[in-house]
Amino acid sequence: MERKGSPHAALVHLLQEGSIALPAVLFSEYKRLGLNEGQVMLLLHLMVFQEKEGKSFPTVSELEERMSVPADQIVSWLQSLVRGGFLKIEEEIDRAGLRSERYDLSPLLHQLAASFLDRRVGSASEGEKEAVYQHLFRRFEEEFGRPLSPMECEMLTQWVDQDGYSEELILAALREAVFSGKASFRYIDRILLEWQRNRIRNAEEAAEYSRRFRQRGILYQGEERKPGSSSFTFYNWVNQE
Repeated sequence: MERKGSPHAALVHLLQEGSIALPAVLFSEYKRLGLNEGQVMLLLHLMVFQEKEGKSFPTVSELEERMSVPADQIVSWLQSLVRGGFLKIEEEIDRAGLRSERYDLSPLLHQLAASFLDRRVGSASEGEKEAVYQHLFRRFEEEFGRPLSPMECEMLTQWVDQDGYSEELILAALREAVFSGKASFRYIDRILLEWQRNRIRNAEEAAEYSRRFRQRGILYQGEERKPGSSSFTFYNWVNQE
């Protein structure tokens, strides 16, 4: 045993006091969110600066001193994190009217939580999945006013099983297609692909994104799913919109 007053014990105590609370899901979800190890390490440095050193907006030079990459790489990662919706730069004004900036990491936490919940839904039991399928089939048949074809049923299951879309997001895409007067599987698939590219993960984000789309007077015109891109046999939507 180490004596209480030994240098080793003092160092261990110092290390324990200097620790920070890290979101464990960051390590299980960052790959799923499209982040690389360099971006994650940069985020960890930002957390340390904020929580332990009281620096809410460390400079690129300060970050470069602690990382093994050049300043231009750090700037590139910061820009990609902001564009990807993981990080925000906010402006603050103190009582004296002085302006300052800070990094806001709350968007990262929201995305981690959404990814974790999506994965839990994806690993649901077969009974739970069957209930999801039945609810989706029923809602789609109500909106389409007819029974779904076998190909359409298979497309629905692919959205859940292979693409990982949540039930909430699929129903939001259905509502958007109906609202736009284009209730077809082809158009709904375009919507879901567009939302996936823009990291839309729940109905609230989808509603806001679609509202901006409608304000611009455009429809979802993204690339269609290519035949052979998955094990699903591409449905022939010729002359159906």
